Amino acid sequence: MKHFLNRTVMVLGLLVSGLAAAADGHAPIAAPVVAVGDSWTYQYTDVWKNQPGNLNRLEVTAINERGIEVDVKRAASGALVLHQLFSRDMNPIERGKMHFAPSFTRYAFPLEAGKEWRSDATGENAAAGKRWRYQIKGKALGWEKIRVQAGEFETMKIVVTAFYQGREVGTNGGSGNLIETLWYSPAVHNFVKLEYQDTDWTGKIFNRDAWELTAYANKAD
Repeated sequence: MKHFLNRTVMVLGLLVSGLAAAADGHAPIAAPVVAVGDSWTYQYTDVWKNQPGNLNRLEVTAINERGIEVDVKRAASGALVLHQLFSRDMNPIERGKMHFAPSFTRYAFPLEAGKEWRSDATGENAAAGKRWRYQIKGKALGWEKIRVQAGEFETMKIVVTAFYQGREVGTNGGSGNLIETLWYSPAVHNFVKLEYQDTDWTGKIFNRDAWELTAYANKAD
């Protein structure tokens, strides 16, 4: 009888979960399908100064065995700022002088509310001769409709935290913790808003930045 009751409770739990998912009306978010020519234009804001900075456009220039190649250009002039490389699921591998191996796991597709993930990565700035080890945790909090300059979007709100430590084991030098809060839109194949905060090993905040989508183009849609 106890086994029967336990099984009944389990089945009822699955039914309730299924009904809740159906009522939510959102299917799990699959990894984005991007194409050469896709672009996203973001307004950068220095939160400390509470004033807008550069308006940059990210353009997909190639998709190959390395991943998704992206040029970052000034929206007004088209001048090249830097080159970036993402994995096929849009996780950063190269951001200017910073290289992540295997990648900085910002997303873990398919995404659905409540999903959590963990990963480790090495971040290296070869030009500066510096290397960090990252312990990354991510969680998809749930669906949220938000309005940005590019319009109103149904998004999955995600929080990613990462503890990083310098190459010298057992020291506090180069250690800290970063938090990314972002709103990912399946319609855009990217985030429409991102808030970034970085603290050193003492807990002191030394970076606060934000990016907001102002325009985008999806060639594959």
